[in-house]
Amino acid sequence: MSDSAGSLLQAWARRGVTQPIDRPVPSDDAAFLAKKGAPKIAFRVAKHRLELAASGQRVLLAERIDPGWVRAVWFHAEAPQIGDALMDLAPRSLFAARGVALDLVAPARIASVFRGDRWFARVIGDRREVVAANYDVAIVDSVSWRALAAKRAVAPRLPWVTVLGDYLAYDFQRGSFAARRLAALLQMQLDPAAERLHARQKLQRAGDVEVVRDDPPRIAIALGGVRAERTYGHWPAVAQALRAAGHTRFALLGSDNAKAAAAAVKAAIPGADVLDLVAATDLHGTQQAMARCALVLCADGGLLHLACTTTTPTVALFDASIDPAWRLPVDDAITSLRCAQPDVSGVAAGLVAERALALLGRPAVLPSGASAGGAGSAGEIR
Repeated sequence: MSDSAGSLLQAWARRGVTQPIDRPVPSDDAAFLAKKGAPKIAFRVAKHRLELAASGQRVLLAERIDPGWVRAVWFHAEAPQIGDALMDLAPRSLFAARGVALDLVAPARIASVFRGDRWFARVIGDRREVVAANYDVAIVDSVSWRALAAKRAVAPRLPWVTVLGDYLAYDFQRGSFAARRLAALLQMQLDPAAERLHARQKLQRAGDVEVVRDDPPRIAIALGGVRAERTYGHWPAVAQALRAAGHTRFALLGSDNAKAAAAAVKAAIPGADVLDLVAATDLHGTQQAMARCALVLCADGGLLHLACTTTTPTVALFDASIDPAWRLPVDDAITSLRCAQPDVSGVAAGLVAERALALLGRPAVLPSGASAGGAGSAGEIR
């Protein structure tokens, strides 16, 4: 490979791992580059740029959202997971602050999460319902062919901006990234407090009233999981430790894959007041249940991001592959525990209970025999 070709490859690779914001957010960019390799990343960036040129959309790509544009539509297609969507779309509140009416176009599953949302004027699950003439500008996730598909189909002549641009990494603080990027596009200055507010995962329906916490207090435990390494296996022991420390009221949350775990937790704390909501509520009902509790315990996943949309103190568990800084908002009421193995069950049950008691304002005194540590586990309060 010639020196000029090598320099070009490195330049394209750098584009793929360079955040298009003035102040980068916590990320795994360096490890992502090392894992994928410069040639592969450069190829993907070049491919997206060629797709952009072929799409005819390059000429409509704007560097900023003009102050005169007051009607916007966000085509969100590249993060089908609920947790990622809650982070990516968190700073939609910026548009309301700037007086811009914002609609969302997303896959049906994500659209259902945000339907009735306080900050979206309209949520659309079928792109055929989009009327391009109703908007001044579109927001598109990236410059890829897939990200632009809906925009090309229903609003091909609408000016647009991109959130990610050429950036390809996927482990980064998505909420803070989106807030900083959209603030720049909207030509808004955010102080740290405002950034935290707009970057935080949020899910609120128009007309929602403030939830009152249960009294006596109840502890929520989010059970189950899609991936084995992010499914915590010691919830019964955690519940036992909390029960022994004087907490008698619990709420169990999760979907169908959590039924066996719910049965195990209930068997571990006979006589406790257990509200079993596993597979019994929708997303909104689960969020409301979390909001009523004094504490939420959960492993990394969609339910953790749902907990972050509430003001309930939370203990979040992570395996070695995920830095909590990529997932959690800056909040003193959220504590994270991360183990050194690629399995969240490496976090000792005693340590989870200890952190829970600390957040609850109770003395961190565990029953005899409960371990506060565990091989390969460590924690950090955030």
